[in-house]
Amino acid sequence: MMLASSLRAVGVPTTLANRAQKRSVRCEVSENGAGASTATLEKKDRKPSPLQRGGTLQGAAAAGKDASDKFKSMATGGKTGGPVLQMVDGRFEDYRWKGGRWDLSLFADSKTGETSWDDVIDAEMARRKLLEDSPIPCTNEDPVLFDTAEIPWWAWVRRFHLPEAEKLNGRAAMMGYVLALFVDQLTGVGLLDQQNSFFGKVLLHVCVFGILIFRTSSDVERYKGLIDEATFYDRQWSATWEGQERPSDK
Repeated sequence: MMLASSLRAVGVPTTLANRAQKRSVRCEVSENGAGASTATLEKKDRKPSPLQRGGTLQGAAAAGKDASDKFKSMATGGKTGGPVLQMVDGRFEDYRWKGGRWDLSLFADSKTGETSWDDVIDAEMARRKLLEDSPIPCTNEDPVLFDTAEIPWWAWVRRFHLPEAEKLNGRAAMMGYVLALFVDQLTGVGLLDQQNSFFGKVLLHVCVFGILIFRTSSDVERYKGLIDEATFYDRQWSATWEGQERPSDK
């Protein structure tokens, strides 16, 4: 009490004076020896600081915001398993690839515990791309047993069909509106009249099917390749008769 009163007299704030008073009492108890065991027990019972615990967060939360399942597993003391999407000695290696198939238990969602089919699709696409870039021979000792048909149909629809359908619907709507506006300015026929007329319905179908056929600019080159492939043998046959007179069909 005397120490606290002296500190207050020289202008030290009350909170700091009380803390200094408590420290002095603990030191006196330790020096007397009678309260040494009490001071030791009080020190042991004190909770460790955040730095001693390794941070203020524990478990998977310590991995940080939006952490992947790999780092959440590491934060909780789990094993990452080993290599991921590697070619080792002419063989495909991945800790999730066991016995020629993906171990679906390693693709379980950390929150729901259900299989994350999007992660399975990503892994299978990455595996096939890796094998496409680095082909390896197929052996009976290391067969591939995984089949993409094991992935539910709704996972494929949600992953590929829905985004593609949304994009095509948006393009068809924009192109249809632009063409309808062009026809309106050119002929004076309004949007409702165009939809009710036979010619307008034909143009609408041409627009929609055109968008479906030519989804991207790369489709133009793809169709050109198909046309060249379809007419290749005919052009090759015609080239063999250059400079020669063909026999009559009769």
